[in-house]
Amino acid sequence: MSRRRFLFGRRNSPLDRLTAHEFQFGDAHVRVYEEWTMRPELAESPDVPTFVLVHGLGVSSRYFVPLAGELSPYGRVLLFDLPGFDDLPKPKHRMSIVDFADVVKRALDELDVVDPLLVGHSMGAQVVAEILAQYPAYSSAAMLVGPVVAADGRSRLGVALRFLQGALHEPPGNALAATMAYCRAGVRWIGDTMPKVIAYPIERRLAETRARLLLVGGEFDRVSPPAWHEQLAAAVIGARMITIPGAAHGLVHDRYPELADELLGLAGIGTA
Repeated sequence: MSRRRFLFGRRNSPLDRLTAHEFQFGDAHVRVYEEWTMRPELAESPDVPTFVLVHGLGVSSRYFVPLAGELSPYGRVLLFDLPGFDDLPKPKHRMSIVDFADVVKRALDELDVVDPLLVGHSMGAQVVAEILAQYPAYSSAAMLVGPVVAADGRSRLGVALRFLQGALHEPPGNALAATMAYCRAGVRWIGDTMPKVIAYPIERRLAETRARLLLVGGEFDRVSPPAWHEQLAAAVIGARMITIPGAAHGLVHDRYPELADELLGLAGIGTA
């Protein structure tokens, strides 16, 4: 089930100008915002990429708005709100990473997306990894930004301590955007989802992928440190990793120009 509408109801939201697609699969509601500012003559090209942006635990599509703006002149950009996050209703059951991956894939199928460039941040990286593992031929390239959770920190206490250590290096804009998103999602739903995130074996699932993989992290990201990226990259043939100096876990929000450059290079547009 799909509904397409323009959003004019929310004041002062950068998403107001975008087209929203809404789907319901069982009791899981998912929303996909679409941004595409490419010139019409370029949009007819068969090689125009589709960038799919999947957010992390507690946040939403809003966290990706700056990055989407950088990418939209070069292709179709789809920003996801996963079930239970932002203002979407909470499903009656606790959703696993496999469940989130299923609704993302079904929504992309509804939108006739072919060979997208998948981008996942934090928990969203797990969702992307699961799609790549289940459908190895679906996407030829993907970027995982701050993929969680490092194998030596898979406990609530370990994640919390590392998150706080990294938060000391986050700029105020990242902290404010994340805090507002956490309030919209609610403590209960974040708490219900966190054990699924902690338990997800991303290193084993990535071993199933055939996509060209780029792992990106921040120098001061303690939840997803560079050493963890090296371990993940070793599990995937041809995988590359990049560490952005001075950045922390929320780098998709404040270091979007660097990410956009790398994504365009991954898509074969310009040079990373």
